[in-house]
Amino acid sequence: WLITPCSVTWSTTSTMGSALTPPKTLDNLESAGKRMIPSLQAGDTPTSLVLDYLAELRLRGFEGDITHSHADRTVFATDNSIYQLAPQAVVFPRNETDVVRIAKLAGEPFFQKIKLTPRGGGTGTNGQSLTDAVSVDLSRHMNAILEVNLQEGWARVQAGVVKDQLNAAVAEHDLFFAPELSPSNRATIGGMIATDASGQGSVLYGKTRDHILELNAVLLDGTLWHSRPMAPHELSANKVRGDRVGRVLQVLDRIRQEDAVLIESTFPKLNRCVTGYDLVHLCDCHGQFNLNAVLCGAEGSLAFVTEAKVRLTRVPRFTALLNI
Repeated sequence: WLITPCSVTWSTTSTMGSALTPPKTLDNLESAGKRMIPSLQAGDTPTSLVLDYLAELRLRGFEGDITHSHADRTVFATDNSIYQLAPQAVVFPRNETDVVRIAKLAGEPFFQKIKLTPRGGGTGTNGQSLTDAVSVDLSRHMNAILEVNLQEGWARVQAGVVKDQLNAAVAEHDLFFAPELSPSNRATIGGMIATDASGQGSVLYGKTRDHILELNAVLLDGTLWHSRPMAPHELSANKVRGDRVGRVLQVLDRIRQEDAVLIESTFPKLNRCVTGYDLVHLCDCHGQFNLNAVLCGAEGSLAFVTEAKVRLTRVPRFTALLNI
């Protein structure tokens, strides 16, 4: 049930020189046929498989934008990391139905070698949004704040909504989306979910996962799943579904039960689970099964998150700075 992320092997070249040898400047490295960052060639073109996929995607009714121009691929070859990797194409879904079309087509046998990588604001520092295949940008069109419930303290947003955009919309009501991070003026909610983002306020407010109530997720075969905490009887009912959702829940519930001792004894005690899936918290403190535990921090490798219901926090009346 995975959307396979691209596997990238990076090599580093020292730029340190010495008194006995000329410094390894960029010019010297290039003249020796070596480059610190892979070059982007204007003549590079997508593979025939990718071109066929893009053409078929449009024929299936895809309403968003599709590009494989050198200029666009160059823009999407970088993010907030030190890496550079050009995608073969970039698609910009216009709505959730478009995301279903992307995933469903990629799940068909002829296109199973197609790799898809979701992208938000590109603020990750580890190259999570980079790919040498097809980049799926969820920020251009899917950036609407769909609903705000002031009485219950939550908002429903599309994945491309920027954190500061949401906070500006609820600021007059003394509410905010609490997870703090430095690129908040460009980081999307979908990207924050993917990396389980947190920052300087995490000791007080926790991580993104702590503020996620429900998610809309599109699995690789195009199945749309509304993910929220489930009571035991709800989990049992959904496990017998004949689709991919049922199989996913069966596998995860089996892991939770049969491997509980192994997980407890070997799984590192991490505050953020971005080096693996958060199997420890598949059941919350109320005994409810919550698939959101593994979707948060999965870096887009398990599903496309298209929509989120997030908890809003009351803005504190007073703040203070302690200098220790």
